[in-house]
Amino acid sequence: MVYDRAWVDPPLQSIVAASKGLCDILWVLPFDRRDSRTALRLLRASEEADWDVIDASRMSLDDVVRQIVARNVSGITCLADSTIVWTAEVAGALHLPFHSREVAARLTDKLEQRTALAASGMPTPAFWNADDLADEALFTEGTRAISFPVVVKPRRGSSSRDTERVESSKELETTLKRCEPGRMLVEGFIPDPTTPCMQVGNAPYVSVELLVSDGVTSVLGVTGKPPLAAPFRETGDYFPAETTPHNRLEFTSAAIDAVSALGIRAGVLHVEIKCTDDGPVVIEVNGRPGGGRIRDFIERAHGIDPIRLAFRIALGEQIVYQAFPEMNEVLFLFSVQPDARLRAITAIDGFDDLLQIEGVEVVERGGVSVGDAYSWRDGTMSSVAEVSGVAPDHETARRIRAEVLATIRIEGTT
Repeated sequence: MVYDRAWVDPPLQSIVAASKGLCDILWVLPFDRRDSRTALRLLRASEEADWDVIDASRMSLDDVVRQIVARNVSGITCLADSTIVWTAEVAGALHLPFHSREVAARLTDKLEQRTALAASGMPTPAFWNADDLADEALFTEGTRAISFPVVVKPRRGSSSRDTERVESSKELETTLKRCEPGRMLVEGFIPDPTTPCMQVGNAPYVSVELLVSDGVTSVLGVTGKPPLAAPFRETGDYFPAETTPHNRLEFTSAAIDAVSALGIRAGVLHVEIKCTDDGPVVIEVNGRPGGGRIRDFIERAHGIDPIRLAFRIALGEQIVYQAFPEMNEVLFLFSVQPDARLRAITAIDGFDDLLQIEGVEVVERGGVSVGDAYSWRDGTMSSVAEVSGVAPDHETARRIRAEVLATIRIEGTT
């Protein structure tokens, strides 16, 4: 189990629970993260288990391979975007099933991914390496082909960090001047459909949760989304998505086509798809299970733990699922995001009242608390509260969300 750190990987206890009766875990830490070592020490103490850990942060690839071979390892996997490329390098050297080096690059570099999707003939927005546009000599010529608005986003990263909408050539020039070389991608804004493809109260995109086993793709579910908080911060999930059978088929077909375009042969994936007037367009493909509560939703709905699926795939099992029965309830997660104009949080009221709302089951503090500096650039993770539960239908789930947003009151300085 290649592990990065607590706030990008699933909870350690969830990883351990997924391994029960299936395999023993060898923890491999490729990066020098103090918090990852602290988390593992706490887990070891709480479970009273003698975990085997390789600190690979200062090892060469050959040394890591020798250490793993000495443990007689049967499979290797990871559950965070930040560890996919490193894991692919080690898996290749060990001849263990995982994403190839080329596929790993496509899954973690949005420029590589867009290039592969476009090369396969899939619909994709126009895109540019920000470094090419940042050159003043090329900027004017390069922007002649750009239709605004555009989106500037990191080539590598998640949770909409540093992702912003740019409305004009002048604004883009200013934005590019502050971009770190080699880090950013510019792509055309995927237009919203003129005829809504989702019910009122839903964003015009979904995520498709997939299992790929020996090149065969199974759909684990389609997750709907409440409207985004500006500029592109996610505000939660509905499982299942509130969509028609026709649109669901279009979403899942586009996700499966993207798997083929990127050359993915195995893994548990999270694919974001937006609907447009011309059909679905892939926003991005993530080479790991969906975050937030999506893993919990799938387990609650279908009795399947996506982390355990990732382990079973890594151990060489072939797993295929047919269609799952329709659900008779809606599982939800609502992330309460501060106003994008705020720069510091001075008060959060109503948190203790959230559990009084019918249907709410779990309320957790978000990544931002009173007294913290705040920036929308930190993306989706900088919420003040995470509220999850169950509703009998989507209409009720939307009503609960409205009540949650009316209950929480956030104050801050701009």
